Formats: sequence, C-alpha cells, structure tokens
Amino acid sequence: MIIVPSQPRAPGHEGARQQLFGIDQPRLASPAALRTQLIELARTAERTLARTVDELTPQFESPERHELRTSLVVPLREATDRISRACLQLQGRDVDRPFRIVLMGRTMAGKSTLFEFLTGGDGTSVGQGGQRTTRETHTGMILNHDIEIVDTPGVGAMDGDEDYLEAFSQIDDADLILWVATNEATQEQTGRALQQLADYGKPIVVALNCLRDVTDELDRADLLEEPELIFGGDTLGNLKPIVRHLARAGGRYVSAVTIHAQAALLSLAGQLEAVESAELRQASRVDRLLTEIQEQRDRTAELRRTASIGDFLRSALLDAAGAAAAAVGAATAMAAAARGSRDNFKRRADRRVIDAHDELVAAFTAALARRERWIERVDVGLSDKRINAEWATEIAALREEIETHAADVGRRLERDLKRTAIDVADDWAQIDVGSFRDLGGRGAIWGNRLVKVGGRFAVTVGTTILGAKIGAIAGTALGPGLGNAIGLGLGAIIGLLTGILGLNRGIDWIGDKVFRSAADVRERRRERVRSQLSPLLVRVGDQVLRAGHDVRAAWQLAVEGETARHSLELDTLDQTARTLNHTITAELEPILARIDVEIAGELLRIMGRGRAASALTRATRWRGAGMAVELPEPEFSELVLFPLPEDAERVLPTATSTSPSASAVQLIRNLAAGEVAIHGWNEQEVIVELTHPLARGAREAWQSLALAHTGVKMAISENTQGVAS
Repeated sequence: MIIVPSQPRAPGHEGARQQLFGIDQPRLASPAALRTQLIELARTAERTLARTVDELTPQFESPERHELRTSLVVPLREATDRISRACLQLQGRDVDRPFRIVLMGRTMAGKSTLFEFLTGGDGTSVGQGGQRTTRETHTGMILNHDIEIVDTPGVGAMDGDEDYLEAFSQIDDADLILWVATNEATQEQTGRALQQLADYGKPIVVALNCLRDVTDELDRADLLEEPELIFGGDTLGNLKPIVRHLARAGGRYVSAVTIHAQAALLSLAGQLEAVESAELRQASRVDRLLTEIQEQRDRTAELRRTASIGDFLRSALLDAAGAAAAAVGAATAMAAAARGSRDNFKRRADRRVIDAHDELVAAFTAALARRERWIERVDVGLSDKRINAEWATEIAALREEIETHAADVGRRLERDLKRTAIDVADDWAQIDVGSFRDLGGRGAIWGNRLVKVGGRFAVTVGTTILGAKIGAIAGTALGPGLGNAIGLGLGAIIGLLTGILGLNRGIDWIGDKVFRSAADVRERRRERVRSQLSPLLVRVGDQVLRAGHDVRAAWQLAVEGETARHSLELDTLDQTARTLNHTITAELEPILARIDVEIAGELLRIMGRGRAASALTRATRWRGAGMAVELPEPEFSELVLFPLPEDAERVLPTATSTSPSASAVQLIRNLAAGEVAIHGWNEQEVIVELTHPLARGAREAWQSLALAHTGVKMAISENTQGVAS
C-alpha cells in the first residue's frame, strides 16, 4: 500500500511563480473566435453522423426491419438535426451579451416575486399561492446591474411536465443558476431537477426564500423587530436536502443566502414611507443576494461565458455520442440475441427434423409391413387376374397411407418449428442491453453520462431501443421460407412416390401340374405369389425409405435456409455495431476531445495561464469533477505548484510524460480532500482508498473523469477512520 497526500490547492504567490517560470505573456480571450472554432468542429461531427446515417439506412429499408431502423438509425438522424440546430442557434447568439442568470426552483417558491424585485417590476406577474402561475419564460435586466435574468416555470408541480421542460430549455445558455428554495422542507419531486442541474455542471447560488406573509403591518413589524422569528433559524437544515440531491450527481452549490422576496418587493411598491421601505429592504436581506450575484459576475463572467458557449454545442455533441453509443449497445445486444436465438433454433430444429424423419420412417415401415402380411394372407385360390386387381388396390392404399403420413408429419414439423422459433425468440428477446453499455469506448462513457440528464433528447434513446428490441428480435423469429421449403419437401416425396408406387405389376400366370393335390397346388401358388410380390415390395420399400431420406434432406435444407436468414440479420447488426463504433472512436471522440481542448485553452487564457494554454495536449471536462488537462514539463509543474482558483472550473493537471495509471492517481490526488491510499495499481485499474467521505455522485464523476481522460478504471472506497500506514 502506498500513501500519497492530497494535492495542495492554495494558488501560491504570483511573484514566486513568475520568478520560477517567467512572466506569462497575456493572451486575450476571444469568445467570437472560440464560437467559430467550435461550430466548425460541430459541423464536422454533423457531417460524420449524416454520412453514417446514409451508410446504415439502406440496410434497414425493408418493412420487416422497420423496428430496427427506428432503434438504430432514427436516433442518429435526430441527433444530427440537433447538432445542426445548435450550430445555427450559437451562430446567431450574442457572445458579448450580459452575464445571464436563470431563476429556477419549485413552484410557489417565490421566483416571480424575486424576479419582479430584481427587474423593478410592479408585481403583476406574482402568483397568489396557486401552482403553475408562471407558465412561460420571462427575461429582464437586474436594476442598476449589467446582468440579465430569466424567470422560468416552477419544477415539481403536478401535471407540470411542460413547465419542467421549458425551465430546463434555458440551462444551456445560462452563466449562473439562481435556485430559489423556501425556508420550508424541500419537496422530494424537486430532487430530480436538482440532480439534473448538477449533471449540467452549472454553478448554483441558492436563495432560501422565507414565505411568511408580511403584507400586514404587524407582520412587517415582526420582521423588522425580530427577523429571526420570521426567518426561522434552521438554515442549514433547509439546505440539507438540496445538498443531498445535488451530491447524488456529484454537484454542489457555490453559496446560499436567506432572503424575504415579498418584503423586498414591498419595499419598492411605493406604498410605504421612504424610511420604512429602506428598513424593509434591509430586513429582506436581498442586498446580500445582490452582492453575491455581483461578485459571481465580476469574478467569473468571462469564464462562465466561455464555458456556456462550449457547453451549448458540447451538449448536442454529447447527445450524438450518447445516441451512437446507445445504438452500439442496442445493435450488439440484438446481435447477441439474434446469434443466440439462431444457434438455439438450429439445435432444436435439427433434433426435431431427426424426430420427424424417424416418425416418417416408422410410418413407412408399418405401411410396408401391412403389405407383407397381405402377401401372406391373400387368397391364392383366386385367379391371377383377381389377385393382381387386389394387389393394385393394396398398392394404391399404400400410396395413400404414405402420402397421408408424410403430410401429417410435415404439418406437425412445421408447426413445431414455428413454436420453437417463437419460444427461442421470446427467450432471447429478454437480453439486457445494459450488459453492452460500455462497448463504444470513451464515447460510450460520455454518452451514458449524458443519458442521466433527463428531459433532453438523449434520455429517450435507451427507452426507444428497449421498446423496439423485443419486437425486432421476435419479428425475425421465423420467415415464410421455412414453411414453403417444408411444403416443397413434402411435394417432392409425394411426386416421387407416385412414380415409385406405379410399380404395381402383378404376378405372372401360375401354371398347375396335373395330378397334384389341392394342397400342393395352393402351396405352389402361394410360393409363386410370394416370390414375385415380396421382391417388388422390398424394392418399393427401399425406394420409399430413400425418398424419406430425401425429404429429411429437404427439411434440413429448409432449417439451414432459415438459419442463413438469421445469419443475414446477424451480419447486418454486427456491421452496424462496427460502423457505429468506428464513428464514435475514430471520429466523434477526437472531435469531442478537440472541443474540450479548445474550451480548456480558452479558460486557461482567461485565468492568466496562456503558457499552459499553448502547451495543452489534451483536456477532458467532466461535470461534477472538473477539467483534467494534460501538459508537458514545465507547464505541468507550474500548475501543480501554483494551482488555479476554483472560481469556475477545478483545473486538474496531468503530465504527458507519465503513464495513464499515474495520471489517474494524480487526478484523484487533485480531487481528494485528504490522504489517498493506493492498494493496487496496473495499467488497466487503480484501487484507492480515501480518508474522507465521498458523495455517491462525486465518486461516479471522479471515476468517469479518470476513465475518460486516461482510460484507466478507478475503484474508489472510503475509510473515514483514517488510512493505516
């Protein structure tokens, strides 16, 4: 076991940095130039996806492959369209616009009241305590501040799915989220929204709004004289559920302020004396919130603007990667199901064909045995003509028996094979797509992470695939060719038997010697009948059995044909998975990596680290963890010794000269708040133990960042009692 301390995060003295590494020449950030670069990269990804869709579409044009097309091709086409729309929207976006805040929170939390105060409104849009008062987005400017603010519908209302989607449609373009909660218990239905916000990675300021009505003069007096009585004292308790929900997705808020939005709005209403209005505004504590907002703007505006420009396109590209990765998983799962059902069907069908052939041979043998017994029972005292007539009747009955048995066995075989095909398809249609989730490399990991962001395009991909998968597999359970082939086999044997059983030649004339007894005569005639008809019956039997073998071969050929049809489906699915995998690993991943490098470089320049920005070789941004950057020496050492402040992004340096596993350890060391114990280490996996508790979402984010940036799996556990050395 190796013990490593956590990485120091104090920025260090700027003068010392310059003395050690030289003056960092300033390089001006350019949001417009960054936008142009990112749009060019996104357009490349769009063309890549469109080409992939065009390549895959012809394989799924037949009606029986409709569900496969819906699962595997349609989501990619929709992702391509979304990238195109995002490029157009970003192209028309004013990247020099003011700092943008989006107001969010549960319904009836007081968002509209706060919006009216901040924008100097008259309060006409403020609700009266009913749910879903704000049904659409409103935008305004904060009074005396160059800050744009957006009021969104509340999340968590009953029947409020449209409101939820409308609120989250504003997130991509936000620089800061102002989450308005209440000084009451946080509703559990808002937890989904908080977790989703954490997945978006936007900074969150929490405004805990007191809901105590102060429109009455006595209540206002209570607020002015005993504010703690009005506000209540359990601020930390009210924050706990918010912290818990954010932590589940690896998120956290940057600050929290307790306010009274109604009191603040009343202070502007012009209904009170100037002194009382001023006192009421001060008591509302809203100026503390304004100070926090202004500090966030002054400190992080450029950083947030750059991040939001990048994330606007990055989210569309991650949707595309997620759709492609989900399609890889679906195609792989369907191929596994098709392969399993094909092989299982073939084994069971082969056994059933053998059983059917044995049944057919047994029926033929019994029919021939009845003719042998007829030879022994026929009345040889009859004339030759009469014996031959009865023999012809017996041969006709034999033909009818054989035809009937062959048809019955064939019908049962076809019925049983259809049942087998359906049973096998049902069994294999239950295969778990999740088993194939990580088959797309890092692109698949990115996609899976994004699928957690509910309410957006990518979240529907997995559901679509799961819904279509069973139908797609069951739909290929048994083709019409198998029944036709069995029917042709039966037709062949019946036609063959018609020719074979035309051998109804009877016995020759049987002469009798004079002076023989009647018994001698009958025995002589019996022997003559036996000697002429038995060999004929043997010949018929041999040819009937050979025909039975031919029928078995025809049945087996039908099974082989059905197996080959399944193999064609399997080849299509395998080729689809290979095509999509290539699209992800060879084309989408490099584009996403390049976008992360461009965004990281711009952020580093804004933070005054132009030298590191120019030397940057690789970058991976992960919501809930930070921005991993790969640098050569001496830029790596410079960032380690003089860390950047975590105003917008936590910058996590890794060295180009170290192995992937060493880089993974360095990432965890940067993220950890205490010592890290390394229990196992190879180039595929690193096992570490922390001395501090870690939220479930944070653990997932750290592991995902390490895997995406280095390709190494991290197994992270906790020992809050301390790591034994």
